[in-house]
Amino acid sequence: MPLANLGLKSGDDTTQQATKAGVILARVGFAMRGVLYAFIGIVTLYIGCGTGKSGTASQKGAMKILADEPGGFVMLVLVVVGFIGYGLWLLSMAIRGTNKEKGWKAILFRIENLFKALVHFALAAYAASMLSSDGASSSGSSSGSMQKTWTGKLMQSTGGRCLLGLIGAIVVIVAIMQLKKAWTAKFMEVMGIEGLRGRKRKFILIAGRVGYVARGLILGLVGVGVIIAAATSDASEAKGIDGTLREVASYPGGKAVLIFMAIGFWCFAAFQIACACWAKIE
Repeated sequence: MPLANLGLKSGDDTTQQATKAGVILARVGFAMRGVLYAFIGIVTLYIGCGTGKSGTASQKGAMKILADEPGGFVMLVLVVVGFIGYGLWLLSMAIRGTNKEKGWKAILFRIENLFKALVHFALAAYAASMLSSDGASSSGSSSGSMQKTWTGKLMQSTGGRCLLGLIGAIVVIVAIMQLKKAWTAKFMEVMGIEGLRGRKRKFILIAGRVGYVARGLILGLVGVGVIIAAATSDASEAKGIDGTLREVASYPGGKAVLIFMAIGFWCFAAFQIACACWAKIE
């Protein structure tokens, strides 16, 4: 899947250099997604085992943990640069489309990649805000309160509750798509790694499938929670990923589920790093 050359002629040396740089940045983005999901898996395991250690099971929460680690500043810079490159790659796919899908599937492909690009641009901006000492200390605590604030505002009107319900439905649809990817393993073709053979292929296939199952399950629970919040006018039901994981931990057998989720997040982290190494990005 080629990276857009931002309108320059393909035969120009500058274009080729820009494209190579874009490919490298996209690979850095994949790698940093892997790092963040590894931290999310650690926090999920903490929640499941009830260790009492702090942390928020989300990409923003993982950035906060990363910032507190030795070399955290450099890692955050890589997150910013990598997510911008990854977002540009996704944006190029949204603009170019795909020859493998037709009709509404092709439109959905563009919308999905555009949305993912915007999400990663926002995450890059969030990571950039953490590069200052004030941002690093306050960003972790502000994200949860911001979520509660906008959820509460939407609850104040019928139209807002309908919009919140629609958001929840979209999240559930995305969750189903994640589970479908796990079942069909189409991610192997999409990332251009279906040609791999032997143990390498088996490892990526298993890691990708388990990772997508974990993502599908947690997104499904989050989406259902948002729908319930909209239907009952109870903003506390819209908990986000971290709050949902903590609620699951309180149920009988919930800790075992969270241990599986942690393993799933680690598998997805491994899959992302594998994509950084072997995915066909041109």
